[in-house]
Amino acid sequence: MEDIFTFLFQTRTGFAVLFVLCVVISVIVAIVLERRTHTLYVDRGAKSDDEDDWIL
Repeated sequence: MEDIFTFLFQTRTGFAVLFVLCVVISVIVAIVLERRTHTLYVDRGAKSDDEDDWIL
């Protein structure tokens, strides 16, 4: 176990592995959250002409 920590935190390759893992995990979390948001907030389609673009 100590060898793994030494590799990850004390070598350039270890830092690269940690960086890539963080990026991959972030992308997976973003995809999951985007799918949840997409199912929760359904697209209503194009705006009609009488709808305003701003809110008072």
